Amino acid sequence: MSKVCDPVEIRNTASGGGQPKSKVGRNVFIMVVTFVGNYLASFATFPYLTRVLGPTHFGVLAYAMAIAAYGTLFTEWGFNLSAPKAVIDYQDEPRALNELIWSIAGAKTGLCVLSFLALLMLLRFDGHLASSRTVVLLSWLGVVANVFTLYWLFQGLERFYLIAAMVFANRLVTLPLTFWLVHGPDDVAVAATIQAAGPAVGAFLSIGIAWRLGLLRAPDVSWRSIGQRLKHGTDMFVATASVTLFGAANAVILASLAGPYQVGLYAAADKIRTVGNLVPAQISAVLYPRISRLFNQQPRVAARLTVVGAVATVVTSLASVLFFWLFAGPVTKLILGNAFHGASAVLLVLSVSTLFGNLAYFLGLQVLVPFGQSRKRSFVMLAAGCLNIALAISFIPRMGAQGAAMSFLIAEAVILVLYVVSIAREPRLRMYFALLARHA
Repeated sequence: MSKVCDPVEIRNTASGGGQPKSKVGRNVFIMVVTFVGNYLASFATFPYLTRVLGPTHFGVLAYAMAIAAYGTLFTEWGFNLSAPKAVIDYQDEPRALNELIWSIAGAKTGLCVLSFLALLMLLRFDGHLASSRTVVLLSWLGVVANVFTLYWLFQGLERFYLIAAMVFANRLVTLPLTFWLVHGPDDVAVAATIQAAGPAVGAFLSIGIAWRLGLLRAPDVSWRSIGQRLKHGTDMFVATASVTLFGAANAVILASLAGPYQVGLYAAADKIRTVGNLVPAQISAVLYPRISRLFNQQPRVAARLTVVGAVATVVTSLASVLFFWLFAGPVTKLILGNAFHGASAVLLVLSVSTLFGNLAYFLGLQVLVPFGQSRKRSFVMLAAGCLNIALAISFIPRMGAQGAAMSFLIAEAVILVLYVVSIAREPRLRMYFALLARHA
């Protein structure tokens, strides 16, 4: 890892030249094992935190993390999707790749400053937010760390084993610190700091690895390049921002209309649901750069890989839903304890939403985006996000956390329906969809 990468080596690694076709399967396996391991490590602390902090203080922590999620979203600006595609374009040009890294870092820095100023305004005028001031500010350290995290670079180069190593190091830090330093409800601020320490470790390691590999060199950035990166990431940002109109927004609305206890129920159930959703999520993440590269060069291969990914996404999602419908009660009691009564009902609704959401996300990213329909994808997600907020405001006063889950489910189903309608009405998309069927 100490040598400087030769451009040919970078090209071969990224494009898969001369490597077996099983590389995609190996990458999926690496990412699934990595993130399953990551969440299993997280689950080693998750039940501990729910019991030690209790539903109310766990809700405060979840609320602060939801606010930080908005900061991360704004700072990210869709670079997690637009940047890997740019890496594919510049993988043979070390100088251009270095400029890409620095321009995205510059753009993220500016966005981070703006989002922090917005946070200070909220702390000044929002009484509920101000009451959790310390926890919110400590959680915000994770937003700062995101500025310098280069996972997108290694994703574009398909070096998923490096991402795996950094995720492992992340948990190696946060896992023991949680048990060592968090002992009661008064330690909620300490828990927030530890949660933010993980992304900081990932940022430090990703910069060091990129430098040692010769991917990151002396600063090379301009206002023009920053502007280009922001422009290219706008559509992806709108789509990604719309996602937070589901999960993070529901936590904030719950805090305002139903209190931190209901936030704790929703956040705990969503955490468990996320674990069941790890496999389909990593399938999409791994296939995205590969399908993007093959789409113009080998469309038939891209189509075949797309249908394989779609089928795998549906099958794994159905398996997750079935598991939770059979074992939601025992699982929530085992993991969360008796204090989180009602979380199992929330988990059941959220698990069904993953079936619609996973398939919709896959179709949007792997079919609509390659055909230049990024703006339509973003608009659909934004409209569905607004629908979720409207439904949540209506449901939560009467149903609490379960109402938030119901609004999430309906919005995800609407996205899938609209995507399918878009594909059916667009001739080019119908042809591609037919190509998938012919070469499945």
